[in-house]
Amino acid sequence: MKYTATIRFSVYVLTTVLLFLAAPRKTAAQLSPERRETVLKLMEEIFQKIPADLSEVDSRLKRIAIYRIDVDKNISPALQQHFENRLVEVFRTIEPPTVVSLPELNTLKISSTDTSFSIINTVPSPEELWRVGRHLRVDAFVEGNLVYVPHKALFLDLRLNRTGTNEVLWAKSYAAYETAIKLPSLNPVRKSISAGLEVFQVETEAAADSLLRSGYNRRVSQYSVYFGIYQYVKPESRLRYEVKAGISFLSDGVQLNNDRFSSDTFYSNASSGLSFHAPSSYNFRAVFYSSLVENKSNPLGDWLSVYFAITRYFTRRAPDLTGLGMGLRADLTSHFSISAGFATVFGSSFDSRPTESSNRRIRLKVNGLQYEVFLLHLSF
Repeated sequence: MKYTATIRFSVYVLTTVLLFLAAPRKTAAQLSPERRETVLKLMEEIFQKIPADLSEVDSRLKRIAIYRIDVDKNISPALQQHFENRLVEVFRTIEPPTVVSLPELNTLKISSTDTSFSIINTVPSPEELWRVGRHLRVDAFVEGNLVYVPHKALFLDLRLNRTGTNEVLWAKSYAAYETAIKLPSLNPVRKSISAGLEVFQVETEAAADSLLRSGYNRRVSQYSVYFGIYQYVKPESRLRYEVKAGISFLSDGVQLNNDRFSSDTFYSNASSGLSFHAPSSYNFRAVFYSSLVENKSNPLGDWLSVYFAITRYFTRRAPDLTGLGMGLRADLTSHFSISAGFATVFGSSFDSRPTESSNRRIRLKVNGLQYEVFLLHLSF
């Protein structure tokens, strides 16, 4: 009677535990039907990527086994089982090796006697794993990790370990995103702001010498600001191009002897002082850079580069100009640079605006060498 009571009690305990384990329980990590559908789609996306990498698996391996895929709390046991079954299908597409199952390594074990009952969920020791591997003549085991980040991505890491030594024979990582992830460009299009001084040579007729201020050096200078975009020809190339549009404001123009021109122009302002003046020119420039001293720690700049430029100046009340030039540029950081150069400017002769006092015109020509210094290039 004593043993009968013990057996009945054990059966009662076993039944209670099994009913408890079988009872449906909703946890905080349980996925909604929509999320499960999303996970399945992401799984299939990953499965499409794996076969291309399986060609790297050593063809001398004859038999492999899917040992264990660890999952996070967002992956249910049913999804885990489905994933492992699909993974077996994928690995069976390569020949060799042959994929074998490992029922001996089922981590959920139930043990019961007349007086005790236990459920154990443990990972086999390496010795047990290798023992089973030798018994089934398995050359390597596949294991990995599967992680799902809701509303973002599914990540899979796979490893193929040699039986007996755990040597990693093959390893890959995969990711499938719920929405397209825009990765940083290796060759981004960057914007730039440049500010500097441009100096032009001016030719005048001999008859105008009496109208010019004594000591005038026959130059016109202007402050220029350019807005541009630039990019390297291709990633890891040290050749880049840039297009710019800019405006210029006159700094020093043609200097007359106690007189001034009747209106603002490219070469002179009608009034002096701090009053506002319209831009003296609107400019368009195309620049090509080639590295001379590469900065290996800065993929977006060079310690020193040479540039070649063509510029079109749409001047105020004067013939438009074209400049062909070259110079040097130094990228001090990823954002700040300086440059200096010169150009040959092609212009045509023209008559100036009349002077205020004598109402005379001067024959002018902006031509020859032009110099430029830009102490600020801001890239972003």
